[in-house]
Amino acid sequence: MKPSLALLRRAAFVAVMVLSPTSWSAPAVQPRLANESVSPRREVAARFSVAHRGSGWWLVSPTGEAFFSLGVCCITQGLPREEYDPDNPGYAAWRHYADARQWADNGLRRLKTWRFTTAGAWSDHQTLEQSSEATLWLTPVLHAGSTAGAPWWDMWDTRVIRRMEETARPQLLALRDDPRLLGYYTDNELGWWNATLFKMTLEQAPTSGQRGRLIGLLRQTYGNDWKRLLADFDAENAASWSALERRGMLYLKPGGAGIKVMRRFLELVAERYYQLVHDLIRRYDTRALILGDRYQSFYYPEVARACARHVDVVSSNLNAQWADGGFLRCYLDTLHALTGRPILVSEVYMAATQNRSGNRNSHGIFPVAATQRDRAAALRRTLTSLLALPYVVGADWFQYSDEPTHGRDDGENFNFGLVDIHDAPYAEVTGVFAGLEANRIKAQPPAPRPDAAGGVPPAPAEPFAELAPTRALQQWDRERGFVKPASEFPMADLYLAWSPAALYLGLYALDIVEEAYYRDRSVPKGDRPQWFVAPEGQAAVRARIGCGREALVNDSSVRVECLSGLNLDVRTAAIMALPARRFGKERFAAGDTVTLSSTLLSHCQANRIEWRGQFTLRD
Repeated sequence: MKPSLALLRRAAFVAVMVLSPTSWSAPAVQPRLANESVSPRREVAARFSVAHRGSGWWLVSPTGEAFFSLGVCCITQGLPREEYDPDNPGYAAWRHYADARQWADNGLRRLKTWRFTTAGAWSDHQTLEQSSEATLWLTPVLHAGSTAGAPWWDMWDTRVIRRMEETARPQLLALRDDPRLLGYYTDNELGWWNATLFKMTLEQAPTSGQRGRLIGLLRQTYGNDWKRLLADFDAENAASWSALERRGMLYLKPGGAGIKVMRRFLELVAERYYQLVHDLIRRYDTRALILGDRYQSFYYPEVARACARHVDVVSSNLNAQWADGGFLRCYLDTLHALTGRPILVSEVYMAATQNRSGNRNSHGIFPVAATQRDRAAALRRTLTSLLALPYVVGADWFQYSDEPTHGRDDGENFNFGLVDIHDAPYAEVTGVFAGLEANRIKAQPPAPRPDAAGGVPPAPAEPFAELAPTRALQQWDRERGFVKPASEFPMADLYLAWSPAALYLGLYALDIVEEAYYRDRSVPKGDRPQWFVAPEGQAAVRARIGCGREALVNDSSVRVECLSGLNLDVRTAAIMALPARRFGKERFAAGDTVTLSSTLLSHCQANRIEWRGQFTLRD
């Protein structure tokens, strides 16, 4: 998620103008616990680190204390007087406090009472650090790449590189000696869109280093054979390699394998970006951690692999798949498996229909619970799930205050706050944080999670009900019904459930499909994701799913429904009902066993995920 445009403008000013570390005074008494405060300022050489201790990864403070970072994004004073709109009221500190110092004192005391340890992205560090309560760790966003056009513009252009340095350097110099500085996010939700990046690179001038490397990769892949290239791509305004060197566009050819070379180019550019930001930060600061660029609740495996070589911690925002606070097992598990790095979840959030700010929660696809009590329960589920993952070292809540009643400048209008627009805390939500002993919970050995190997649970009364964003499959037992994948880096989860009449399979996948891949901006049937399910000894049922269209099934007796989209909508949920007769039975009963295999081929068969096994039906 991105902050509002107005907040980004203010944050950019604050990032450059943040006070020098000499203006900060250490507290008189050193707190005892790393997750409550920060040690007094010592030598500049003291640094944060990450370490594997006991059963998991931890952040380690300069004094050697291991801790779980619990942060808050956008700790700001909200709307200034000149931007306040009575017709669309929002949080405004000046309406409740005599001055900024009083706001900072009160806000920081609140946050520490609620056990937060970190002032996260886009917080008003300039004002917060004037308070004697300013003892939270800091994790600012540099926006080093996005302000220079990365990755869309030529990442080998010295002007782009110079712009990155001009953006980051003043922020690094202002913050690098601050003993509270945990690390830097290099960017936020950087645009790793494969088709768009490919297209914008080809639109660059022939002198572009990025374009030249793309053409070089294509020549190498296809052995300088133009006909081989045309088997995978549809060329426009170019009829030869020499013509393509000067101009022209390439689109995916339906049924071809062009997606694979496009992914290789994506990894090449990602490698360049992460190398540049790593070297830029380390040129000015060798102490703070490099925290990555906060993935937008999805990622390409190729980008994640490139990231791992240049960051200390991988960061990703986490838009929960369900309004009960649950999220896909594959998402963080696969991100850690691809990178081998610890993960900082840079945004979690939950809204409620019942709220005191008048937020309708209607402009965006984010999880929404019914009441503040439900919101707190969903939050608790998310946090306890994250603490059970040994590679997760922190989580940041988005955000300190609710969005304006009728939405911020981009229309987003969600009840995301710890406090409402009137500065009153949501006691149910803040109580979850206040009661969370994060370090103690994380230090416990993680309990094994149940799955379908221990028995398939019964299906809900209506397995196909609420096939909608943040609701699809929510009524299923997604813990006991989870099927462990046979593939190494899955980007989808599979669940099983049963009734006397049928075995139900629920699929939830993350697949990034852009219209820009194709000349006519329409995904052809043959390139849509394919889902195969085969009971032992029988032909597979095949369904083409995803891309914002209805499912196409090769067997009319098998019901398949799917929910999906294109471009920013990367979620694909699908449900299949296999009648009992497919397994040689008139009706299922508890104790029966079923053997099956399932395969998902993502868009253009870029990824293959498999599941298989024998399962016992339980009551």
